[in-house]
Amino acid sequence: MSNKVTDLWKAVLGQLELSMSGAIFNTWVKTLELESIDLSVATISTPNFMSKSYVEEKLSDVILAALSSSDPSITSIKYEVKKSSKKDRALEEFFETKAQDNEKEKSTPAVSQKPVSTPDKVNNSTVQTSLQASYTFDNFIAGSSNMLALSAAKRVAEKPGMAYNPLFLHGPAGVGKTHLMWAIRNKIASENPESTCIYITSEEFINEYVNAVRKGNSFTNKYREADVLFVDDTQFMAGKERTQEEFFHTFNALHQNAKQIVLCSDRPPKEIPTLEERLRSRFEWGMVADIAPPDIETRIAILLNKAASQDVILDQETAEYIASSVENNIRELEGALTKVIGYSLAHESDIDINIAQAVLGGTITKKPTLNARGILEKTAQYYEISLADMIGVKRDKEIVLPRQIAMYIMRMDLSLSYPKIASNLGGKDHTTIMHGVKKIEKLYKADSDFANEVNQLVNFIKA
Repeated sequence: MSNKVTDLWKAVLGQLELSMSGAIFNTWVKTLELESIDLSVATISTPNFMSKSYVEEKLSDVILAALSSSDPSITSIKYEVKKSSKKDRALEEFFETKAQDNEKEKSTPAVSQKPVSTPDKVNNSTVQTSLQASYTFDNFIAGSSNMLALSAAKRVAEKPGMAYNPLFLHGPAGVGKTHLMWAIRNKIASENPESTCIYITSEEFINEYVNAVRKGNSFTNKYREADVLFVDDTQFMAGKERTQEEFFHTFNALHQNAKQIVLCSDRPPKEIPTLEERLRSRFEWGMVADIAPPDIETRIAILLNKAASQDVILDQETAEYIASSVENNIRELEGALTKVIGYSLAHESDIDINIAQAVLGGTITKKPTLNARGILEKTAQYYEISLADMIGVKRDKEIVLPRQIAMYIMRMDLSLSYPKIASNLGGKDHTTIMHGVKKIEKLYKADSDFANEVNQLVNFIKA
């Protein structure tokens, strides 16, 4: 590998490490090597066929974008396996068989073409990949953490521009925001084949606007002709004043003509820093729906559904073990299942909990068991009050509300009885506990901002 290629790859790895979760980077990207650049094609080697299959399907676009930003001459990637062992050949056979079974859906060539962000008819897309085409409402696993977002997305798909406009989906990475966005798009494709949909990330919107201004080209009408505009990673518009100005007018033009707008972000509009107030208020005009990390039941359902779609037998005990090992990110959860499947095939053994422990046990550390004392301590820390006040008799508002939230979490996450919760709070009357839990439950259902605060606290407690 030449010094030029080595330096380029180091720069690209640095970009990728900042743009994705540590688990994804360390598991799939860190082991890749840039072997050569021949004209516009970059050749990247992977350590095995399982890695090659995952990277091509899930990460190729983001890797190509990082390469192209460092060297604009690179427009495609060719992947190859550096070594081929008996285990690798078993995995290769597995993925080839899988590809044949899904030939109609998955026909992506070995060379990944540079993505194009231009308007397109939904039935003749220039940007939709086989992976995105597979995102539907039917294969989206519903749970308590995403029910509101799923319901809103379905209504938007049924009546674009008439139900919730805009629809603003927010939540941490890997919880299903992109799945719902493309499910809306694919539903519209089947019902309104002549509708014009545009999908773009805010980063692409920013870059296109900057380039248009620099070259003196018109940018005004490009996104205002869409029937449905999808904008992903909206939070990256923060601080970009001229881009926000342009998007403000684009938003108004679409909204005034009853054209649907769907936005995704890793946080709600009010928490996006340096976002202009006029945009913030418009983002909140329609429906702001939070998607929280999936609970254990939803994660198990996702695993069982994914395994069934690949004709893999996965028992409940093993599914529970995998689900408890990866708590917050659906992509990482599916990646863990892929590892387990690949390992079992390579060793010609059925999948069971022993296989799962052998594959995941060394790389994923299970979190300590949640308990009532831990919930009280972490809640007190989160709200910056003392533990003594949490379990004491003070009735100050800044103490009572955190105390009631802690009651609610103990009830929901530990399934403790009201008397048991009362005993952990200094022996309070169980009717006081019932009142507190019901109050928080009502607020959680009625106020999405409050629900988001509780979800953030739960994540803090479990961290």
